[in-house]
Amino acid sequence: MSSLQHVTDPQAIRLLTTPRVGRILGQFLTREQTAGGAARALGLDLRVVHRDLQSLLAAGLLCETRREPRAGRPIRHYRASAEAYFVPRALTPDADFSEHFERQFLPIDQRLARAGGREFERAIAEQGRGREWGLRLYWDGQETQMDESYADAELRGVLTGWQGPRLNAFSGLTAGLLTQEEATDMLREMIELFHRLREKFDANKAAGRGEPFAIRSVLTPLDEDDLNALKAW
Repeated sequence: MSSLQHVTDPQAIRLLTTPRVGRILGQFLTREQTAGGAARALGLDLRVVHRDLQSLLAAGLLCETRREPRAGRPIRHYRASAEAYFVPRALTPDADFSEHFERQFLPIDQRLARAGGREFERAIAEQGRGREWGLRLYWDGQETQMDESYADAELRGVLTGWQGPRLNAFSGLTAGLLTQEEATDMLREMIELFHRLREKFDANKAAGRGEPFAIRSVLTPLDEDDLNALKAW
């Protein structure tokens, strides 16, 4: 079995660039697995997994390793055809890296927006006590602000003290000037935060405690047009 398989077939590339199929194939990397085992591990419908496995087999990305006899149909075991896969960027469906990141970011951001909206609706309904919530445009003493809050809240920004419902959720955007050294330090802090979160996720999963949460973080250089547009938001 090759340790790294270069993929150039269009059908195989389509499968590898489909997030669900990629997750399913990941269950068979470096080990044997059954369709039922993969479905349970990923929380997916067994019929969906079976269908994707057939596509992966046809594309040469998956191999059947053995069949375990049992009454009725035997249990089939599979393994990925390689330990890792590589698709040259020129063969991906994206015209450039901007399009690549848009394809990756937009579905994630849409799902997070829906999840955040549900949580906010719940918090407003439970804690609002009839207070009216809406958009605000005002001068905070230094610059014009546009945000959301209760109609009777003080005219000050969220970073000076949250005046909305209590909830473990936050969405923010800030853009400005950093030195290269400051950007490097910020990047290091963000990576360390994600390592700490992963440790907590794994510990809580093993202990059977906790509720689902997500954190989204982006640090990127901008040009002047980007900066002015983001600050206008």
